[in-house]
Amino acid sequence: MKKVLFLGVTKYNLEKDKHLQKKFKALSAGIKPFVLSKGRGFGKKMWGAEFYLIPPGIFYWPAAFFVSFWLCLSKKIDTVICQGPLVEGLVGTILKKTLHKELIVELHGDWGFKKNLSKIASISLKNADKIRGVAGYLIEKAKKTVPQKPYYLFPTFTDLDDFLNEENVSFGNYVLFVGRKDRVKGIRYLEEAFSYVKEEFPNFGLILIGEGLPGGKLPLSQVKEKMKNCYCLVLPSLTEGLPRVVMEAMALAKPVVASRVGGIPDLVKEGETGFLFEAGNSKELAEKLKKLLGNRELAVKLGKNGRELIKEKFSNERYISNYLEMINQ
Repeated sequence: MKKVLFLGVTKYNLEKDKHLQKKFKALSAGIKPFVLSKGRGFGKKMWGAEFYLIPPGIFYWPAAFFVSFWLCLSKKIDTVICQGPLVEGLVGTILKKTLHKELIVELHGDWGFKKNLSKIASISLKNADKIRGVAGYLIEKAKKTVPQKPYYLFPTFTDLDDFLNEENVSFGNYVLFVGRKDRVKGIRYLEEAFSYVKEEFPNFGLILIGEGLPGGKLPLSQVKEKMKNCYCLVLPSLTEGLPRVVMEAMALAKPVVASRVGGIPDLVKEGETGFLFEAGNSKELAEKLKKLLGNRELAVKLGKNGRELIKEKFSNERYISNYLEMINQ
């Protein structure tokens, strides 16, 4: 059984995060996981894994650098998985070069918004033995730098069981947005589009949930309640990775109308699971909404198709299977 060091910057709460329990219990059936990240719980053994969490702050990376070396030597680590190609990727590259460890670099978001960061990422990617992307556009970008590497495409662990198992779903008379109040979320384009739609569909409302929004920031259980009774979910973002909120809505058999950016087209298939529109184009968004709101039968059909896609490609079982296959090949 391979010993695997997960190296990243995610802040873990071992006492409250039930998703972690599901993830590492399942992974530990096929590997021995060691986790070095942010949080509290250094050397804590839980769910078949060992967690070496370091409080966040300016000393995190210096401490993480030395702890990663110690873990590789003392625990006889076989494979190092870096959560991104930047600082963690560089640490992973050093571990590979000095201690001859297998290196897997993951791509969770765009790393090239600054030229110097793109150069750092290229070092990690060139030294990686395997590269995993959570969305197709990230892999296509990486291939421009290192086309010959083994690539793996599957999303981050998103515990969708509660959503997929939900049976009490209805199509209410409101359109839902879930996110934070941020320019890149494109909320103003949704509000503008809905003003065009409202005259033709006066019985429909628009609900905005999230930090800084009228509906406020809600716990996941309450978000699920709003989502399972909405007519559709709209995500008008200007930029995205592979949004969890879209997967949750699709798991609840809801059609999704979203901008054609990032990893969204991996989930929202035009005319199959929802509709896509050009980011920032309020009129195109309005037309897609009118098409959906005026045809409940179509909305139900697209929602069912979306749920089947999530069950097939994004279930917890599929994630674990993909991850273990990547590590053990």
